[in-house]
Amino acid sequence: MSQTKKLTILILVLVVAGTGIWYWGTRSQDKKQAEQAAATPIKTGIIFFYGKECPHCQDVEKFIAGNNIAAKVKYDFVEVWHNQANAKAMMAKAEECGLSQDQVGVPFVYSKGKCYVGTPDVENFFQQAAGIK
Repeated sequence: MSQTKKLTILILVLVVAGTGIWYWGTRSQDKKQAEQAAATPIKTGIIFFYGKECPHCQDVEKFIAGNNIAAKVKYDFVEVWHNQANAKAMMAKAEECGLSQDQVGVPFVYSKGKCYVGTPDVENFFQQAAGIK
């Protein structure tokens, strides 16, 4: 193998390795920022916990928008997938309802000491709270 080919391969390996190190370092920094983020302030007695990329949560958001729920029901909208403090707050509310960690996921609503987990339960809660059903 010629010196030029060896040098080209070495440069390519270094570029790929450098890019990987930069990428994973950036992801690690993003993760640390999310973990250190402050919890969302709670202003109402109803908390809707969701995950930003959660497809079920997006379905509930469409339901809320389509039924004009936000105009009828005041609630806090709290993201838990990218905020460690919010995730801990959700788990604390779940514990108040007697739920174990394996019973909790998003979408999740906490209201007046009661918990609603999953799309059907959350949508039913908002329907009743808004006086739709």
